[in-house]
Amino acid sequence: MPLAMDSILFHSIQSFSVPYGTSQHYQLHHHPDTIELLLVLSGTVHCKIDGQIYIAPAGTVLFIQAGSWHEQLYTASDKHCGYRLTFCPVDSTNYGDLPPIIPIKPIDSLKTLFMQLQQEKEYLRTDSKQMAHHLINSILLHVYRSASKHESCSYSNLEETVQEIKHYMEENHAKSLSLEDLAARFNLTKYQLARLFKKITGMSPLQYIISCRITTAKYLLRTSDNSVSKIAVKIGYKSDTQFQAAFKTIVGVTPRQYRVNSK
Repeated sequence: MPLAMDSILFHSIQSFSVPYGTSQHYQLHHHPDTIELLLVLSGTVHCKIDGQIYIAPAGTVLFIQAGSWHEQLYTASDKHCGYRLTFCPVDSTNYGDLPPIIPIKPIDSLKTLFMQLQQEKEYLRTDSKQMAHHLINSILLHVYRSASKHESCSYSNLEETVQEIKHYMEENHAKSLSLEDLAARFNLTKYQLARLFKKITGMSPLQYIISCRITTAKYLLRTSDNSVSKIAVKIGYKSDTQFQAAFKTIVGVTPRQYRVNSK
């Protein structure tokens, strides 16, 4: 999604180079309002974002959302180089649909944009700000296209992939299923999983898990004499109160009222 000329409050661009035999560690931190892009040209950058580990090899962009807690490690077993771009958008542009690791092809054209942006930062011309914004806009467009192309190539049959995820949820909805665990099981990032699932089903993965639990609860309430508390535990709720609140929100009556009405 292109940026308007005045949609960036701040930006910073630097090249980085960590020679072979040298390690470098950026401690855990976060930028509440600033987005960070790391173009990795050589080496492999290890990054933990919001508790999940990602590996960005050469030829990829590491995309860190504003507000995400993260730390980065450059190991001594490789030579690392690339560019780091940070910017603070002032509008409500949503970057949440971009995954953390984005393979880039061709890499040279994006590298050229980063080089031009770094050179522009050093100029003192009156139009430097406008040119910098134009280059950042071009970089983001390139990254968006690469992300979309990679996703369409890797998951050409989206409906089949989501059906597999739904099937797994239906069989395991009584377990504690986190978005991270589901994503890892189906070789997706949690951002890709959430986006693809919502695109195909119209609901979030969490909403679908809850719907599976409530459907099972309704069946047990109609066909068994199990107490409401026992049913709550059986379908994956840790407390009777939590189960009853979820049930009434979705069904419109309490579990006991539903049981009475279904008799």
